[in-house]
Amino acid sequence: MRKTSIRWAFIAVGTILLAAPVRSILAGGPGWIEGLNPFRGTPVDIHSPAACDNCDHEVCVDRDKVEDCAVGKKKCYKSSVHKEYVSIPEVRYKWEMKCITKEVPCETCMPVCKTEEIDHQYQVEHWEKQELPCGGDRYCKTCETKTEKLPVVKECETKPGKTTIKVHYWSCVKVPYIVYRQVEKEVGVKQPCYEKVEVPVTRHVCEHCGGLGCEFCNH
Repeated sequence: MRKTSIRWAFIAVGTILLAAPVRSILAGGPGWIEGLNPFRGTPVDIHSPAACDNCDHEVCVDRDKVEDCAVGKKKCYKSSVHKEYVSIPEVRYKWEMKCITKEVPCETCMPVCKTEEIDHQYQVEHWEKQELPCGGDRYCKTCETKTEKLPVVKECETKPGKTTIKVHYWSCVKVPYIVYRQVEKEVGVKQPCYEKVEVPVTRHVCEHCGGLGCEFCNH
C-alpha cells in the first residue's frame, strides 16, 4: 500500500513538469524554462518586437486605385405557362309564382267646397278717463263695436280626381339566378433564379506592409 502511494506521487509530479514547458513553447514566450518550476504559475506570452519592424518608420500609406472585376449573383426570372380554372358568373332566369306589391293609379271623387267672406261684428271694452273737480281720476268703461272678415262655406260638391292604391296579387314572373362555369385559362408564372456575373469595380491597394496595411503591423 505504501509503495503504491509513492508511485502515484511521482507520476503526478512528472505530469506537472512536462505540461509546463509545453504550454510555454506553444505560447511562444522567451521564459519557457521558468515554466519548469511548478510553483511560479503559467508563463505570460510576450509579443515579439520584430513583428512591427517593417512599419516602425512609416508615416504615410500610398493608396493606389485598381480597376478589377468582381463576381456576384444576379437575380433573374424564368417564365413558364401554367393552366388554371377560373369561375365566370352567368345570369339565368326561371319562372315562379310571386306575390307582387304594386301601387296602381285610380280615379276617385274629391270634395270641393266654395267659401266667401262675410262681415262679423264683435264688441271690445273701451275705458275713458275723467278728471274730478276735487282731485283724482275717474275711469268709465264703455263697449265699442268692431267688424272683422270671416270665411263662410256656402256650398260643397264633388269633382273627379286621381289617387293611388296599394295592391297585392300573385303573378308568374321571371326570377334571375346566378350559375358559375369553369373556364381553363393560361397564366404566365415567373420563377426567380440566380446566375453568376462579373461586374467592374474600383478597389484600392495599400503599397506598404506587404499589401495588408499598417493597421495589421501595429498590434
